[in-house]
Amino acid sequence: MALRSRPKLNSLPRPALAQTDVVPSAPVPNKVPVPPSRQGKRQVAFFVDTATKRQLDRMGLDEGKRIQHLMTEALNLLFQSRGLARIAETKD
Repeated sequence: MALRSRPKLNSLPRPALAQTDVVPSAPVPNKVPVPPSRQGKRQVAFFVDTATKRQLDRMGLDEGKRIQHLMTEALNLLFQSRGLARIAETKD
């Protein structure tokens, strides 16, 4: 049994577009305004298991700190353990 060849999409006839008097609207910017606290910063995201996330949340509640602060502290400790400068900024 021979396979039938199908026409390519580019070879199919295209319907004519209707000419209308619609004026295109002004382009909508696709960027959301960046809050001042995030200007000049880059996001770093990763996944952890549920138990790890719960423990991190619990630590934040116990210490009265946000996860942002805890993760910045963790990065600085990682940098220090590798002999690098502690440059991650924290806002206390």
